Amino acid sequence: MIKDYLIENQPIFYQIIKNQFENNKIPHAFILSGNNTEKALQFLAMSFICDQKLACEQCVDCQKVLNHKYADMIVFDGLESSIKKTNIEYIQETFNKTSLEGKNKLYILKNIEYSSKEAMNTLLKMLEEPIPGIYSIFTTKNMNKVLPTIRSRCEVIELKPDSQLEFINRLIEKGIDQEKANILSDLTRDVDAIDQYDDEKLDYIILQVINFVEDLFTKRENLIINTQTNLLKTYKDKDSIKLFLRLLTLALKDMFHVKHNQEFIYYVNHIDLFKSLEFDNDDIIKKIELVLETLYLIDTNANISLLMDSMMFRL
Repeated sequence: MIKDYLIENQPIFYQIIKNQFENNKIPHAFILSGNNTEKALQFLAMSFICDQKLACEQCVDCQKVLNHKYADMIVFDGLESSIKKTNIEYIQETFNKTSLEGKNKLYILKNIEYSSKEAMNTLLKMLEEPIPGIYSIFTTKNMNKVLPTIRSRCEVIELKPDSQLEFINRLIEKGIDQEKANILSDLTRDVDAIDQYDDEKLDYIILQVINFVEDLFTKRENLIINTQTNLLKTYKDKDSIKLFLRLLTLALKDMFHVKHNQEFIYYVNHIDLFKSLEFDNDDIIKKIELVLETLYLIDTNANISLLMDSMMFRL
């Protein structure tokens, strides 16, 4: 149930909504700010339509909202396409007609910061003259890009970031396997941002990290040639190598954590490998520090290949 998630992870949001709906003091417009607005948005949208005080999540109307089949709900997402003045005018024209559902009407603008100036100004006029029975929910990851005049006419609720475990669970729900979800949780806490990490590229770099660790501790004579052949000839741009170094740091930390029986491990598919490798604590810490030093230097060094060779010699 979304309600259970909100009570546990977003208690301030839930309490605000609960008080407003139970006391029938519901603002006509909300802004939800943060990187994890989707569940709060869904619950709030259902609450506008549900016959209960708050969303029951089970009734026909709640399910219509959840599945985007509620006829009097319009949704635009600025990440999919910049929100334009014509989109706001479409909302106005549509909601001037008789309700199809016979209940409240609702329009949702996700990532409202990706709106044109004209769209913002048209929206502001709508907010200045609210119509009973028409409600709006906006989401944003950057409140500073939302006009102050729009913010002042909305109930603004800032959502706290998901915990790492909750974020991982959300990725697993999307079909991402445990190990990759663990690794992505170190790179971002924004579900929408995971698309920037190309699946094929991320999988390949994860594989190279594991190969690097195996060579480093069991076949050092192969380390440089394998890294040059398999990594640097395929992905030699600065961002890719920084990603490799960051993920290598996680793997080395995992080795330390496996040795000391820590519960959370990023590379969960490779615990047996890490257990089989021999190293002492001081050595692994020095290696982590060296990789982090290389990661820091990479932005100031034009020759990535030489920098990587130097790191491997020192390792």
